[in-house]
Amino acid sequence: MRHFAIVGAAIIASISAFDTEAAVSREAALEAAIENAGIPKRDIFNLKVEPDEESGVAVYSIEFETEYGDFDFCVARSDGRIINADTEVDEAWIRRQPDIRNAEEAIRNEVVRRVPGASGDQIRLRREGERFEGLLWHEGFKYEFEADARTGIISDWNAEMRR
Repeated sequence: MRHFAIVGAAIIASISAFDTEAAVSREAALEAAIENAGIPKRDIFNLKVEPDEESGVAVYSIEFETEYGDFDFCVARSDGRIINADTEVDEAWIRRQPDIRNAEEAIRNEVVRRVPGASGDQIRLRREGERFEGLLWHEGFKYEFEADARTGIISDWNAEMRR
C-alpha cells in the first residue's frame, strides 16, 4: 500500500451538532474515509464532517485536503460503508514521485485495497499515453479512476452507488 507523507499539516475540524440517530460515529466514519484514501492523519487540513443525505441514504459528508490532493467521501451512518467518493491528487506532486516497476499491478492492488471484496481481474484498465483509465463495477457501485502509468498513483478516483 502506498502512503503519502507530508509532515507538519494541522487538522482543523468543523463538526456540526451531535447526531444521535447514527449507528456509526463521526470518528469511525472519518477513520473509514482516511483508511480508504490511504493517507496519514497528520497530512490532513481543512477537515469537515457533517451529517447529510446522499441518494436517500443518511451519511456523513467528509471533506479534507492535503498538500497533494482533495478528498470527499459520503459514509453511510447506518453501517460505515463508503457510498460515494471523489478524490483528486495533484499532478505536479505525482510527477515528483519515483517510477515503479509495474504500475498496472500497483494500480490493480490499490483498487482492490479500496474496494473490499473486489478482485484484480474485475478491473478494466486501458492505457492512454502516460495514464491508465480504469473502471470497476462491484456490488452496486461504479468506480472510475485515472492513474499515472509511471508511478501507479491514482490521481482521480470516483465511487458512486448505483441502484
